[in-house]
Parts: sequence; C-alpha cells; structure tokens
Amino acid sequence: MIDKECRDVLPAQAKIQACLNLLSDRRLSTAYIAPINSEISSTFQSLRDYDNAIKYKKIEIERAQSAAKQPAASADALPASFGAMSQRYTELGTLQALNRLTSFNSQSDEARRGAAEEQGNYTLALQYNPMNYRAYRYRAEIHSLLCDSASAAQDMEAAVRFAAEAGDETTARDYKRVTLSACIPAWRRD
Repeated sequence: MIDKECRDVLPAQAKIQACLNLLSDRRLSTAYIAPINSEISSTFQSLRDYDNAIKYKKIEIERAQSAAKQPAASADALPASFGAMSQRYTELGTLQALNRLTSFNSQSDEARRGAAEEQGNYTLALQYNPMNYRAYRYRAEIHSLLCDSASAAQDMEAAVRFAAEAGDETTARDYKRVTLSACIPAWRRD
C-alpha cells in the first residue's frame, strides 16, 4: 500500500502530497506512520529542503518510539528496533549537518547550536546501538569542530574498531585516513 500510494509516486512534490494524504487516512495502521514520515523526510532531503526533512525525520522518530513502547510480538523485535532507532538518529544528525553546512555561516552561533544538536543525535544513536560506527565517525567530526580533540580521537578509534568488527574493512580503512575538520575557536565550550 505504501509503495503504490506514496513511495512510488513521482515527481517529488506529488510524492510528498500523496504521502501526506495517506497519513491523513484514519484507517491507516500505526505501523505505517513511521515509514511514511521517513519517505516524506527523504523526499524533502532530495529537494535539499533540510528544514522540512528534519521536521519529518523527528516525527518519524517520535512515531517509531511510540510504536516501540507497545508490547513486542517477540524478543527478536527489540534488537531490530534498537538498530532502526540508532539509524534514524544517525540520519537525523546527518540532515542537521547538511542544514548547518548549507544554511549558516560556518562560524555563527546558529551553526554551533546546530552542531551541538547534531552531536546529541549521534549520542542518542549510540545509546541504541553502541557499535554504530558511522555515528562515532560523525560525532568525532563535531568534537573536532568544538575543539575537543581528545574526544574526537576516541570516537574515530571507536569508528575504525567497530567498522572492522562489523566486517566493513573498506570503511575501516577509509576512517583510518580521515582528517578531521579544524577546531572553530568561536565554538569552544566555556
């Protein structure tokens, strides 16, 4: 149903409208709400409308958390939902990074606030999955920008280690070569 009435609709603006129309259907199962919001978020991302992409990613996370609070059908559903939540928070952080890089002067207070919120989402991603090496990688970047080189180094080491443990040797090798961004003195913590 989601494929035909939302995911497969083109062009992007029509897809957003179709997905929003589907969300307004009161007969819709709650299991579909998070995936539909995910579709809307990714469509806004493809349009480079990061504010709306972030808005719908946050709604997706909220709906997924509500669904996760309902009794699980099996014990296997819990780890899967933890992995999915970790991925959602990583995606939200990435959207915030894109928004920060395209919308704000890189030295501004708005950019710093955005980076701090982004960092918080990577930390939440790691609470759901402590082996999420991408979240470590992205959080290392924020630590570096915030002039916290020790934390940045620890996160990069964790990113490399967990990528290797996951069997993603290419990513582990790439992460070993990463040069983190320079500290932004205006962003130093007081």
